[in-house]
Amino acid sequence: MYPRVFRKKDKNAEPVAAGTVLASVLAGLGVEPGQAQARHRLAHLWENWSMVMGPDLGMLARPLGHHRDLLLIGAEDAMLAQELHLMSGELLERANAFMEEPFFGGIKVSLLMGKPGLDVTACKPLPEEEQGWRAPRRRMPEPVHANGAFLGRMDPSSPVARAYARFAEKAGRGGV
Repeated sequence: MYPRVFRKKDKNAEPVAAGTVLASVLAGLGVEPGQAQARHRLAHLWENWSMVMGPDLGMLARPLGHHRDLLLIGAEDAMLAQELHLMSGELLERANAFMEEPFFGGIKVSLLMGKPGLDVTACKPLPEEEQGWRAPRRRMPEPVHANGAFLGRMDPSSPVARAYARFAEKAGRGGV
């Protein structure tokens, strides 16, 4: 534990700006002033992500953070990740415009795989009526039981019909 240092209060002292105090505290912790300002601006970007990217794109391209000059973006599936990769120039332009400088040099798109994004929507779950952008949950279909019911409508000379007939025969004997 660090020893406490008590200082006398000067009744004639002027108030000190909070930014000055914060800068001295961060300097004492070893954080450079530019780093603190960049972290603040990044947090501001994450908070305003849907406004920066637009309502449609903001929900699809979720911010995951940054690594050096790379903006890390997450996608729900591989097809969306490919689309976002192809749109990386536009995403990069929007993010850098918000940062008011070329803060990011590139974009890396990866799959979310259950990770939450850093944007505000990841922190607060939306009410059910506002989740229209998400695909509805589908029930898994019942497994198909091959009983040969469709063989009558198929051309018996087709390879598909022959394969289906063999499959239905095996299923009927309990082989599948």
